[in-house]
Amino acid sequence: MVGIISLLRDLDIYLSQHAIYISKLERAIESCQPFEHKTCRECAFGKRFYEEVYPYMEEYEDNIKEMLHEIEKLHCHFHEIASRIDTQNPKPEDVEIIKKAKEDSTHLFQLLLALKREILK
Repeated sequence: MVGIISLLRDLDIYLSQHAIYISKLERAIESCQPFEHKTCRECAFGKRFYEEVYPYMEEYEDNIKEMLHEIEKLHCHFHEIASRIDTQNPKPEDVEIIKKAKEDSTHLFQLLLALKREILK
């Protein structure tokens, strides 16, 4: 449980990093500049999640495990869909991809905050 608590303590940092990621992606699209996409295991949140939380998944209560699996799934989907965008060759459908990435990010924030409430109750 220590890993989750540590991760949640820094939650505001990870939430802001995801917002910055989207903002930088949008700017790269607008300027047709290169963008270094990261996988869900390469970003700061993912690194920490897979080092401090995921290895201990079976030790958590079922409701916490379910929430963590949903967070993992959504987080990886966020990075997967964002990586479909070639910022140096923008396409009209990129607008929809960005919209979906923002929706995933918002849902991810909600799940993380729900996890924090569940852990701290």
